[in-house]
Order: sequence, then C-alpha cells, then structure tokens
Amino acid sequence: MGKESITKEAVAKEAITKELEKRCIPELLRLSDNTPVDSPQLWEARRKEIHEILQRECYGYLPETGWETEWETVAEEENAFGGKAYKRTIEVRIRSGRGYVSFPFQLSVPRNTEKPSVFLYITFSPLSSPEMVEEITDNGFAVARVCYQDIAPDQNDGYDNGPGSLFPGNAYDGWGKLGVWAWSLSRIMDYLVQEKTLNTDAIAVIGHSRLGKTALLCGAMDERFSLVIASESGAGGAALFRGKEGEKVADLCRNFPYWFCGNLKKWAGKEEELPFDQHFAAALVAPRCLYTAGASEDEWADPLSEFLACRAVTPVYELLGKQGLVADRLPRTGDIFHEGSVGFHLRPGTHYLGRDDWKLFMEYRKKHGV
Repeated sequence: MGKESITKEAVAKEAITKELEKRCIPELLRLSDNTPVDSPQLWEARRKEIHEILQRECYGYLPETGWETEWETVAEEENAFGGKAYKRTIEVRIRSGRGYVSFPFQLSVPRNTEKPSVFLYITFSPLSSPEMVEEITDNGFAVARVCYQDIAPDQNDGYDNGPGSLFPGNAYDGWGKLGVWAWSLSRIMDYLVQEKTLNTDAIAVIGHSRLGKTALLCGAMDERFSLVIASESGAGGAALFRGKEGEKVADLCRNFPYWFCGNLKKWAGKEEELPFDQHFAAALVAPRCLYTAGASEDEWADPLSEFLACRAVTPVYELLGKQGLVADRLPRTGDIFHEGSVGFHLRPGTHYLGRDDWKLFMEYRKKHGV
C-alpha cells in the first residue's frame, strides 16, 4: 500500500473519531465514582450501573420475579411450505398475583437442518401473514415469530392490558410498552431454550423500527441471546440521541410517551444533559454479537447516529476480548461491515425491513456462528 493510500485511510478513520467526539456522549468505561473501567471485572460493575440508569431514566423497570409461565401448543402444521418445515403455534400463559395473560407465537423449523439456529422475530404482521419465513427456513434457520399487538396493544392504555397489567408501574419509572414487549420476548426465550430440536446457543432477537428498539432492549437485558439485531431502530433504539437528526426525545415523548417510562419526559429538548445515551443500551449486549441496520433515506431514524453508537461501544468489546465494529470510514450507501462482533449495513432506500436486510442478517450469522 502506497503512502498516499495510507494517508487516505487514516483520514477516513479519523473522520469517524471526529464525528463521535462532536457528540460529547457519556463515557462507557468509567464508573459513577470516576474509577476507570480497565478490566472485565470492573465492566461487570459498570454494566450494573448502566442497567439501572437505562431502566430508571428511559425504559422503566422490568419485572425480575413474581410470575409463573406455561406454554401450550394450540396448532400444528407438519408439512409447512410444501413439506420443507413444520410449524407450531404456541400459547404463552403468564400468571402473577394480579391475574393471568396470554399471547401466541409461531415456531417454524426447517426439516433439512439438525438443531437449527433461531431468529426470535417480533413483527408488526399477524401470524397468518407468511412474511419471509419460508425463505429464512430455506436457509436453515428456525423462526419464532410473535406479533407485538398480540402481546399488548400499541396504545396509551396504562397498565390495563397485556403483561403490564400483571406488574403495573408508577408514572415515573414504571415500565413502558417497549419494556412490556421486550420482557415478553424473554418469556418466549424461556420456551426456546428448553426445545431440544433447536440450537439453543444461537438464538437471535430481531425487530424493526419501534420493534428494533424492543429487540435491543430485550437483548440488552437478557444475556441468553447470542445476537441482537436492531433494524432501523432510531431514537430510543440504537441511534445516539446527542447530535441526532430526525426523531428526538421530544418527538418520542409527544407521540409515543407510553413506550417509555415517565422520567424520559424530563429530558425532552435536553439531550445534551442526559445521564446516558443509546450506546449504553448497545454496550449491554457485549461481548455477544450486535447488528444494527440502517437505510440511506431513513432520515427520521438517522443511520449515521446508529453507526456512531456501534463505534462507541467498540472499546467495550475490545476490553472483553472481542472485535467491535470493524469499519475504516463513515458509512456510505451500500456499505456492509461484517468483520467484527458488531455488524452494520447501510441499505439504499427508505424505512423498511426487506429481503435484502434478511439476506445480510443470515450471512452475518453464518459467518460468525451465532
């Protein structure tokens, strides 16, 4: 490589550093008492601090105890997709001292793969919609799919419906709907890890847009997932708040206040004063694999801010003995960064989860064995 090429590469890498420095985000590798985090042991202490901050100030506290779960297969299709897979519809039933709720999910398993890896996919579509399931199972992956509206309605109904009714919170740090949906995904995970026909060491959680926020929160809080995929999740998801274009804290609190805890409202218009930023949520995934997907025309989600969050968590991955985001420049449309434990792609087009995205997710999983 010539001197001119080396110089261009150094300038391109420096552009990432400068862009991130402009955001003035809170430090990940420093405890609240100002102690530098320079070992995996100290990271565990810092991880607990971050876990607390995110629940108190953004998502609300998720239940840790006080429920029982059971599952029942309520429908089966032995020859799905022309006999290439089998499907089960499974009802999740959750009980607490306050009552009982249930919701269904659908598990599709390819017949040509022994102990397939799994996508736990929270979707906008009803279970009757085929979506991409046939193509995913054709690639040797199982798919556990749940419609978020089946868990709890996407509306400002307080704690009247769904799992939120079992653990109602207060107006300040009570869990919002993102937390309810994320926690419920973990109740599906409870089932999947007991399923002997699946590769329970390789279960990814995935969602898009508001459900990308949900998938990130779920994977941050539940360390059983080998891979967390946040597709175009934007504000309150994988995008940094500081310096972000498009959707901001005030927009979230005005349009969807019930997704988050009430405490987030005090930071509306005050992103620079937040005691966290969204690289905190991404860092909780480390050292497991994290994948963020953006779209070039998705200005509301702001793919640059999603990319910078991936770069911001890289020192945590390196501290834990992994590569983080391996990228030699700020992203351009069509870029795919798959080398590290933090993956990213910038697809041309608008806000959408489609075949091109799924293809890249599957390629990444096969490359990293997650």
